[in-house]
Amino acid sequence: MKKLIQPWAMLAGMAAFLITQACSNDNSPQLDQMRLEVGRALLEVQAPDVDKVLPYYSDDIEYHDPIVDINGIEQMTAFLNQLIVEASPNLVTIVEEETLINDTYSATWVMAGDFLGVPYEAKGISIFKFQPNSTKVYYQRDYYSEGDIMATIPGLDQAIGGFRTYYRCSVDPTFTCPFSSGAAKAANKQQQLTGQLTNDQLVVGRQLVALDAENWPNVLPFLADNYEYHDPIVNIYGPETMAVFLGRLFAGSSNLYTTIEDETLVDDIYMATWTMAGEFNGAPFSAPGMSIVKFVKGTTKTDYSRDYYTEGDVMLGVPELAEAVTGFRHYYRTAVDPTYNPPQ
Repeated sequence: MKKLIQPWAMLAGMAAFLITQACSNDNSPQLDQMRLEVGRALLEVQAPDVDKVLPYYSDDIEYHDPIVDINGIEQMTAFLNQLIVEASPNLVTIVEEETLINDTYSATWVMAGDFLGVPYEAKGISIFKFQPNSTKVYYQRDYYSEGDIMATIPGLDQAIGGFRTYYRCSVDPTFTCPFSSGAAKAANKQQQLTGQLTNDQLVVGRQLVALDAENWPNVLPFLADNYEYHDPIVNIYGPETMAVFLGRLFAGSSNLYTTIEDETLVDDIYMATWTMAGEFNGAPFSAPGMSIVKFVKGTTKTDYSRDYYTEGDVMLGVPELAEAVTGFRHYYRTAVDPTYNPPQ
């Protein structure tokens, strides 16, 4: 794990540059370096330093995560204080991989700490958008699975545990299913590979993120022998196992489609935000997410990809699980969301 925490003394010494509009152009190495510092600082902020990072946001900051939507610096100030200072005072976040291209910074991270006294650990990915020629952030979206927190809370752990078991039974060829179900026995018919993708990482990255029932076999030739895939529930190793996984996934979700929104490609690392919509074994859902794809250096072979989304968006389509998700979201928003008005 690569730890990229930067000394606060260094950031403080550059505060005047960070708080005001930068005079450099988009290609300035100085501006790029400052944006990297800001992105890391905002992700790795701890309770004592919340006030120090707030000036890095623009007055019209827009923030989203799987549960909370924030608009404006006043709401963002209240949100960060409620989330980090009050609800998670021992929260530690470590940046892993990062990209910066033009005005967009993206990074994967690991977060660990307590939420209202309940310990948890979660992986996530974030995207930040900077104002032109500036180090001011006007847009931020964090992607993580609320299931990682739900799994630590008695009463909700069984709901998320049951859903994860059901999902893995349906799609994961490495999982020994503890019960029999029609979904778990979905047939996997290997399809004839059709067409070839161009030798371009951007095209391959998009293809791997925006798979559907018809095109998924096309990406298999671009998976390295040591390829690994991860999402909030499933861990897949090897292209052969990935082929079985995708066959099962789309056998139960033939109308599943993903629309890519923002994307970056830097130094053999592709990142993209997206929205996925369709049905999973008959349960309708729509979920935003973000993915990272790593290529073998200088090639179109990929050896790693990870999808970030929250299981809650899928669970809401299952009547037996929807109440657990809405209950958790109420619990979470009551603790951290300054815009939330609980139903009476």
